[in-house]
Amino acid sequence: MKIIPLPAETVALVGWTHKVSIFATDLTAAAVTQTFTIFPDGTVDGYYSNGLPIQDAVLNALPLGFQVEKSQIRLVAPFTGLGITAVQISVGDKANTARYIASASTDLWTATGVGGVNTKDNVASATTYAFSSADVTNGNAFLQAVITATGANVVLAAASGGQVDILLALADPNEQQTVTGT
Repeated sequence: MKIIPLPAETVALVGWTHKVSIFATDLTAAAVTQTFTIFPDGTVDGYYSNGLPIQDAVLNALPLGFQVEKSQIRLVAPFTGLGITAVQISVGDKANTARYIASASTDLWTATGVGGVNTKDNVASATTYAFSSADVTNGNAFLQAVITATGANVVLAAASGGQVDILLALADPNEQQTVTGT
């Protein structure tokens, strides 16, 4: 998994602050489901518009009020692999893994249902959610992606190709700043 803070020019143009790429090689679970923690992940995840780094290595959870303003997935290449007949992704947080994008709206195997039939484009969500004190206290303030495969005797580690990008617009109202890349 690769997390890319997007440059200020991209943020200004399209509003996305981060791109998260998940590749077939990231699918290592000997099961049908694998969860990826997107934030906090222990790295510098971009910079506030005033130039200060967002260092989430010290965060146990995202801060109170931190917001996901919008999210979108883009299937770059359909996932392939022995025995896999469908691959779906949901994007959410620890309390609700489909808060932003539900897996029922995606198929990363055939590329159908992803923005329409036979397209490799996107499913978008305008759901905005600010993490509450209960989310932070209960340890639910983590952005996550959950990938699930179906098929006969299938495991995600059988995926041999594919890539999905998750586009995120993140904001930290505590700083009154949009979270931007470098």
